[in-house]
Amino acid sequence: MNPEDGHAANFARKMSSVTSSEYANLSGMMCWDAVMYCALKAGIIDQKKFDRLRGDQDLVALTDFAVAGPNAMYRLEPGNVIGFFEGAQIVHAMLCVGRGLAAGNKNDCVGVGHWVGWEILDLSNGLAWQAAAPDTISAPSPTHGTRLLLVRRCPISYLAYK
Repeated sequence: MNPEDGHAANFARKMSSVTSSEYANLSGMMCWDAVMYCALKAGIIDQKKFDRLRGDQDLVALTDFAVAGPNAMYRLEPGNVIGFFEGAQIVHAMLCVGRGLAAGNKNDCVGVGHWVGWEILDLSNGLAWQAAAPDTISAPSPTHGTRLLLVRRCPISYLAYK
């Protein structure tokens, strides 16, 4: 693991307390922008790059590594960006903080957590992982019942090269 990945994960974890200095700031951002902000605070990217990159396009791609079920989620190293895709479109992003846990905002779109607020959630046990398609979860759909989302990951330190 790149040490910077760990720094981003540590920042994300520390800021999940409602009394932390960055809780309100992270809670007010789009999910992917909040994850990218963790990279900024960890020194992975500078302000100029933070302003140039787009969290919904540059954090994680459908072609990145699959997270194949709850056991893979549990083993995922801290500092990996977790992306949730409906088809080719990213719909949510979080940051792994270790042992199946991830930090994020506006998490209810994947079936766990709240509609707003930077929080740490158990993705290994909290997501509706699909046995027939291990890298897929069932999540609430904004328009109808449920939808299937593909789960991908990419180390947050990769932002330094974009």
